[in-house]
Amino acid sequence: MHARTWGERVYRRDDAARLSGIHLDNLDALVHRAEHYDTLFSARDGGARVFSPRDLAVLAVGREVKRGGRSWLDALAIAFDHLEAPPALDALLILTPTPVRDSGGPHVASEVPATIERSTLIVPIGAIVADILSRIGSA
Repeated sequence: MHARTWGERVYRRDDAARLSGIHLDNLDALVHRAEHYDTLFSARDGGARVFSPRDLAVLAVGREVKRGGRSWLDALAIAFDHLEAPPALDALLILTPTPVRDSGGPHVASEVPATIERSTLIVPIGAIVADILSRIGSA
């Protein structure tokens, strides 16, 4: 089954793990640990956990942000906030590895800043989402 919209939750956990790049056991552990904020990236449909294309993108982008030094909660919240709609293919999520008060916070841009004054994490959210959507379309 394919989702008809960005937010339609039709994918089961095995598909979510494969499409988001998170090992199934790690996804299960994340869902268990995130019981109070799991609505950022999934829902329950009867007894089954279901995911939308947006959820898959939140998980995949969140994984990259976490790898850059943020906590899972912070990483998922940042991804969720910046993925209300599919981003442009060239979209980059730019943020510091840890919260910095005067950094302006995470933001989306289409090119790398000309000047970088502190450690910066650049996540190609447009490319990540395009990859997920292409794999959904060919599944």
